[in-house]
Amino acid sequence: MVKANSTLTESLEKYLLAVYEIIKINKAARVKDVSNYLKIGGPATSEAIKTLASRGFINYVPYGIITITNKGIEKIEQKLYRHDTISKFLEKVLIVSKEQIEINANAIEYSMTDEVLDKFVKFLTFMEKCSCKEPKWVNSYKYYTDNGCMKEKCTHCVKNKELFDNSNCCSSCS
Repeated sequence: MVKANSTLTESLEKYLLAVYEIIKINKAARVKDVSNYLKIGGPATSEAIKTLASRGFINYVPYGIITITNKGIEKIEQKLYRHDTISKFLEKVLIVSKEQIEINANAIEYSMTDEVLDKFVKFLTFMEKCSCKEPKWVNSYKYYTDNGCMKEKCTHCVKNKELFDNSNCCSSCS
């Protein structure tokens, strides 16, 4: 489903995202547009654009317009999905403040290996699509973060943790 980014660095991904955003509005872009959008110098932008073109993510000829390829669109859609999924997890499960979500979502995306990031996003996707309204452990976690202690009902689970006896877990932790 969602593949982790194995061919683009964080920096190149930012350039590709800028191209994508500009093209959404203008149908095409130029190096100068990307440079202005990112507030980065022309020579650095030009090099990044050439690299993206050489890897098949965009179409570009020097001094010409930039268009995005199907491969580029697919990569950006993966990046946007990955970022959105991680952001929702930070907001809804870990209860991270809105100010911290963007910074930390980016840090998570680019600090994991491709294999771990792929599994992490798959896990989060599964949890989001799970037919349960909200897993009961999420509710218990929210209680724990709000109160600094576990619910009284969770003591059975804690006591039997070493025995791996969770037969009554979650049925009594709601």
